[in-house]
Amino acid sequence: MITRRCTQRQFLLSADRHVVQTFEYILAEAAERFGVTLYAWVLMGNHIHILIRDNHGNYPKFIEHLHKLISMAINDYLERHENLWSCEQANVVWVVENDDKFGKLIYILANPVAAQLVERVGDWPSSSSLSLNVSGGEKVIKKPEGYFRKKGPMPDEVTLRVARLEGFEELSQKEWSAKVLAALDEAEVDARKKRMKTKGRVLGRKAVLAALPTDTPATVEERRRFKPTVACQNGESRAHALDILRSFRADYADALRMWLRGNRKAKFPDGTYRMRLLGAPCERPRVPKTPLAASRTSSRRGDVTAPATTVS
Repeated sequence: MITRRCTQRQFLLSADRHVVQTFEYILAEAAERFGVTLYAWVLMGNHIHILIRDNHGNYPKFIEHLHKLISMAINDYLERHENLWSCEQANVVWVVENDDKFGKLIYILANPVAAQLVERVGDWPSSSSLSLNVSGGEKVIKKPEGYFRKKGPMPDEVTLRVARLEGFEELSQKEWSAKVLAALDEAEVDARKKRMKTKGRVLGRKAVLAALPTDTPATVEERRRFKPTVACQNGESRAHALDILRSFRADYADALRMWLRGNRKAKFPDGTYRMRLLGAPCERPRVPKTPLAASRTSSRRGDVTAPATTVS
């Protein structure tokens, strides 16, 4: 799960038709370019959430390309020249098990409701994967006017798709849609109960659409918050996942130490990204026998660079 915030919490990714088209066009093109599977996303005005599967161990390149193009295209549209994104790095979380992935999918889709911006998920006026998650269809996005040259290297149109999460293949499309909608109904009820306790109210669709790019939330953001790298509700699996990360980091540090001392035969652990691109020898990934084992094995030594992914 990838999260990235705009600088100063400004609504630079507001629910503007051109902004939405630009975001969806770049997201679809980046996913196709790097072979990334999209599961869910939401464009929240001042941040984005995206749930993916990194099929080729190259999600850092996916993020770089995605965020760079969004920044340049939106800055061009808004006629601004400063950085679009916060100076913080994108937050990337390894979502370990299938139930955890479903939970994150619902979290992403229900984000506008949980933030008390709209009362129902379907009222969100900006980009969300909700309709594709429910319908199982796809969406053709034409190249936006403005930043991208008409005869430039970017395609004239791209197809935006979402895949169903692993572990739910036995469900029909109707059953899968019903499961997603039922979970979103629960999220809406929870948000309503919270409003009743705090005597708060929903901002509303019109106010969301009326927000200026330079506007910021009235709430004060909590600083120095803990940023997780693993999402897993099962205690045993979470402990195992954290052991995997600790093992990877220790092995990587040892290999890097030897590499810097001149040992070019030092072998980096499976899942290494940057040093692999620099030509350093790396352990070969194990070949799992089942899809579930694929998720666990491919993540075993590589989740510092490739959460919930098969590594190349």
